[in-house]
Amino acid sequence: MTGRERLNAIMHRQPTDRLCWSTLVDDATLNALPGEMRGMSGLEFYRHLGCDVLSLNNWGLPYDFRSPELQWGESVESAWSAEGECATAEYRTPAGTLRTVTRRAHPVKYLVETLDDLRVYRSMWEQARFAAVDDSEVFARTDAAIGDDGIITRFWGPSTIPRLLENDFGTTNFYYLLHDHPADMEALIALIHERELEAFRILAEGPCEVVTLCENTSTMYISPEVYRRYNGPHVRDFVDIMHAAGTIALIHMCGHVRNLLDQIRGTGLDGVHALTPPPTGDTPWELALDVLGENTIIAGAFDPSIFVLNPVEDIGPALDRLYTPRLRRAPFVLLPGADGIVVPLERFEAVARWMEGQ
Repeated sequence: MTGRERLNAIMHRQPTDRLCWSTLVDDATLNALPGEMRGMSGLEFYRHLGCDVLSLNNWGLPYDFRSPELQWGESVESAWSAEGECATAEYRTPAGTLRTVTRRAHPVKYLVETLDDLRVYRSMWEQARFAAVDDSEVFARTDAAIGDDGIITRFWGPSTIPRLLENDFGTTNFYYLLHDHPADMEALIALIHERELEAFRILAEGPCEVVTLCENTSTMYISPEVYRRYNGPHVRDFVDIMHAAGTIALIHMCGHVRNLLDQIRGTGLDGVHALTPPPTGDTPWELALDVLGENTIIAGAFDPSIFVLNPVEDIGPALDRLYTPRLRRAPFVLLPGADGIVVPLERFEAVARWMEGQ
């Protein structure tokens, strides 16, 4: 089987010729490679390793998907500026002005901090819409670059609750406002989700046969009650819209999800991307199969405490223990990732050698 055939088989819960693994690296690792390998592209690196390519959008390629595109109303004026590692975005509206500051793409000042901010933010969403953009050329170029080595999954999100918690409110502001001003928060959450339903429909009609909703779900910041009331039903809507179009629906959940598994099962999702076992996460892969079902697609993150921190000699024996007969029968992809951190080449090659022996 080629990497494309193998990953497609897993996405359709069909047998494969061997175990499947992929990885994810960026310039932090690529620029630290030894000798002539230094600075090679991600695709060149994956081919050097011989792994399958499960591409998140077109990671590491010089073009990107745009659809669905969030468009604010005509009365919203946007301005951006950057200084060093920090970037500032400002939104001027008839109801007021909101400002956020990010450092290396992570918020250090959130857009919404007060009830007044919340109401300005809601006025922005009342005028907002998601618009379709023709991504067919970008898809074709990405698909051609990957070739027979793998597949593309459209990586988009997050949905409403993670958007507020991670990007625009932060956990403290979100929970204080939800407790003190529930009517305002309920109205905002319902409004954003209504807009995102159109984004889901656009994604389902796009060129990718697999769509991954990037939620970063974790009970470290989403309580089971908030997931039950809001996040879970939103994900269910996403899954239903994908399935109606014949599209495979994965959810990126890289945090602590053990106590959400029963609710996650109710979303009807096809699989979980970056499911992380202890000690970094809290969800053993086989426990997910227990609750979500034997046919659940799992792209399992190889725990960093082993892959990155333990002696490299421990990688093979750890994989011996992790790959139980049950997991070998499951639609499973191993993901030893290096997103934003330097991981030495020898660690990837240790996984590659172990895979060659299977």
